Amino acid sequence: MKIFPIIFVLLFITQTVVHAQSCRSLVNAIKNNDVARVKRLLKNVNPNCIYESDWEPNTPLGMAAKVGNVAIGKLLFAANARVSFRDSGDATPLMIAAEKGHEDFVRLLISKGAKANRKISGEGTPLIAAARGGNYNIVKLFLSKGANPNRGVDGDGTPLIAAVKQGNPKIVKLLLDNGANPSQAMDGDGSPLVMTKNVEVLKLLLAKGVDVNEEVAGDGTPLIRAANNRNFPLVRALVQAGADVNKGSKGDGTPLISAAKEGDLPIVKYLIAKGAKIDVHLIGDENPLIRAAEHGHLAVVKYLVSKGADVNKTVRSGYYLNSEKRNALKMARRKGHTQIVEYLKSVGAKE
Repeated sequence: MKIFPIIFVLLFITQTVVHAQSCRSLVNAIKNNDVARVKRLLKNVNPNCIYESDWEPNTPLGMAAKVGNVAIGKLLFAANARVSFRDSGDATPLMIAAEKGHEDFVRLLISKGAKANRKISGEGTPLIAAARGGNYNIVKLFLSKGANPNRGVDGDGTPLIAAVKQGNPKIVKLLLDNGANPSQAMDGDGSPLVMTKNVEVLKLLLAKGVDVNEEVAGDGTPLIRAANNRNFPLVRALVQAGADVNKGSKGDGTPLISAAKEGDLPIVKYLIAKGAKIDVHLIGDENPLIRAAEHGHLAVVKYLVSKGADVNKTVRSGYYLNSEKRNALKMARRKGHTQIVEYLKSVGAKE
């Protein structure tokens, strides 16, 4: 009597393997834009299947959205594919097509009921995806369909933050003109101004009244981030717009500390010329000289010393009384920067 359960299990395993292989064949045919083979396979394969692979996405419609093949999309829908069917690790087909810039496929999905406001943690929204991909026409289409320009997703930001990160002034302006909040910040994704990469986008945001000195916990200020990214044109534009060269942020230092850490001598010189304090100390971020010495930037170390930096200034690495005491010589020696060690000793530094 025990033979029947065994047969049942074997049949189940066989059916599962066949299903996986069939789904794999379908997804692979779509990946290769093989319309004829897709048509043949759909006679026997359910289009709402999942094949776990390294390809991504793992569903037929998701893959069709990725390659942007409208003919295949229509075949899948004719075989009753569900418009938002996805694997748990995939974005929706609409998000995939939007980010890839496949406008015709996006329109097909919308005509089949895909929602422009749906959000998924770790993937965002269709509008975020379109902005992230730099696809102006699709962003415009979603807005015309009622997509919320301020709908954010933790870890993915907002449509405006995505457009700012992508560095697309045209999409930034489109979103702002359609009601996007220029000051909306998201945990882990900063704010539009903090994430700005180019001067043209900066001007668009400032024209909307954004505070040039705004601070986002964990992301710093626009000027700190620009200095950290070694973006001199943006640093200069921010300072000219009124950015405070001495404004610090917990965990992110000051603009000068960031520039010194990155070894960007032109930005270091510019910030000091604009009044940046040379020996400024933020707990956890040390000071400009210590950071430059620790990261091996001899030219910056020499310049800071020439401008009066205290070579023996010692600070604590943290908030507690037992936090390590650090100075430039100690950190340069620890990191093996021999030239900096010798230079600092030559100008009177003591460990």
